Amino acid sequence: MSKNISVFRTPESKAGFYAAYEAMLKRWPVPYEELYIPTRFGETHVIASGYQGAPALVLFHSAGSGAVQWFRNVGSFSRRYRTYCVDVIGEVNKSSTTWKITQRLEFVEWMEALFNGLQIESAGLVGNSFGGMLAFTAALYLPGRVRKVVLISPAATFVQMWAFYTHLAFPYKFGYTIGSERIIMSGFNWLWQDFPRDAIATHYTRLSKTNGFPSYQLAPPVFSDEELRKIRSPMLLLIGDHEVIYNPRRAIRRATRLVPGLKAEIIPNANHNAQVTAPDLVNQKILNFLDCPVPD
Repeated sequence: MSKNISVFRTPESKAGFYAAYEAMLKRWPVPYEELYIPTRFGETHVIASGYQGAPALVLFHSAGSGAVQWFRNVGSFSRRYRTYCVDVIGEVNKSSTTWKITQRLEFVEWMEALFNGLQIESAGLVGNSFGGMLAFTAALYLPGRVRKVVLISPAATFVQMWAFYTHLAFPYKFGYTIGSERIIMSGFNWLWQDFPRDAIATHYTRLSKTNGFPSYQLAPPVFSDEELRKIRSPMLLLIGDHEVIYNPRRAIRRATRLVPGLKAEIIPNANHNAQVTAPDLVNQKILNFLDCPVPD
């Protein structure tokens, strides 16, 4: 039997995080069920909402977070889609890891196992940050399983994100190693900018960063010109105007030049997590894109 690889500091850290996770789930605006999908990398926790039989929509959250990140979006999406908000394997969330992912193709294998376990033939994908990179990876390697893709400030993918490593990734790892909450949160405060946060979400965010650390070892890649040109799924790229990990316009220029048919927009008054800071606008843009028929 495979042994779990814990992402939490201590059993007490895990218990505290789970309590914060449950507090976020209490805000879920629509009925839901929690599913656990077995894969060779561990058991993946998924929050499923919407009508059985409706078209599938799979959502991948940003790094250092969990599926509850989508609580401001799932209500709109679930009116038309069967939404699956996924706790990405290896992250600090309710999924459990038994095999540490170190390669991009292992994430591809995990996503394929996830789709099979959910009995999804093909799905729309929405991903933010690291989750955006995963959604793009699925479109590249599993094109037959992907109908449409929405990327919200994908990590790297189109351009390098040196500011992210300097201001967040390196301080986060150092702060976690020495047990400094101040250093850990300084990077995430830089990422979030000065946008308001409510108490419940802030508490969850703090515990997701300080009570554990992701187990996977994979830096988000910048995909090659050849890889970008291979994409065939319709794709929408949304980046907040307060994005700090890279220049939004530079990312959009390369994406629209190389990805066939990609549409891109800058979201006003939004940061790296545009679906959280500008949810109404982002929800509408995503639904408009997903609902538009795919040309033959």
